[in-house]
Amino acid sequence: METLFDNYISDCMYTKQLRPDTLKSYQAVFKCFIKVMPELKSPKDIQPHTLSLFYKRLATRERLVGRKMVRGALRPSTIKTYYSKLMAYFRWLEHFEYMDKGVTDKIPKPPEPVYEDERALSHEDISKLIATIGLHTMDDYLMFQRDMLIISFCIYSGLRRRELLGLQIQDIDLRSKTIRVNAKTSKSKKNRFIPLHPELLHQVESHLKERRLRSLKCPYIIISTTKDAQLSIYGLKHWVERYRKLSGVRFHIHQTRHTFACSLAQSGADIATIMKALGHSTTRMTERYLRSITPEQARGYIEKLSY
Repeated sequence: METLFDNYISDCMYTKQLRPDTLKSYQAVFKCFIKVMPELKSPKDIQPHTLSLFYKRLATRERLVGRKMVRGALRPSTIKTYYSKLMAYFRWLEHFEYMDKGVTDKIPKPPEPVYEDERALSHEDISKLIATIGLHTMDDYLMFQRDMLIISFCIYSGLRRRELLGLQIQDIDLRSKTIRVNAKTSKSKKNRFIPLHPELLHQVESHLKERRLRSLKCPYIIISTTKDAQLSIYGLKHWVERYRKLSGVRFHIHQTRHTFACSLAQSGADIATIMKALGHSTTRMTERYLRSITPEQARGYIEKLSY
């Protein structure tokens, strides 16, 4: 099983061109699957009930969640993640005839997770973050600019963290006031273009001017403040942790995509426009991002209706 999985990962890497982070997630799920289901010695042992048994065993064994050992039912979103990643591997096995034909068709598909939590940041949260950045970067103008760019690109463009870190100066067209999200950093592997918000445009122009004064040469927009180089993924994680502690706002970078999507919807943008701005291939994923809009927030728009 392990050898075949290695072949599958190689196929995903070189043929499908999946990203390293995606491959790591597949490997982590498979490692857990093999550990929990040690009786599976070959693909022929996989049966329609296998995944259901896998979920049951996971739910009844102790597992580390954060800093606590817990036991109990898995979240629907976790089950869906395991299902999608393992089924991709099972279908590969079936395609190359390592596994009996028709087994994957009989494996029950879990229901779509229902998300009730509010994911978007409130206006108060955003104000706290911006005020905190201003307060704690008073003695370092470059850091102030960089930190404001991070939060502004997130809330005004809805960039994913790798899209944010991969953004280069050449991707910003100041004349047409457009951001190009390069296919190399985009999850969809396609270029997309996002209008540049006036506030963000002003911040970018000021930052580029400051960089010229300091003779900085790094081609990336989001840079380290200790060296003339791109900010790393670990540097961004440290940035989030720093401002979570200083502001008291519990947030993460992906949450700002929900904020961006909800803000567009509340401003009257249709779902197709929001879908394109976020870089989604279907509106189904976009709809999940809009779950933060509460009925009470919709009141103002409803009351303005006239026929």
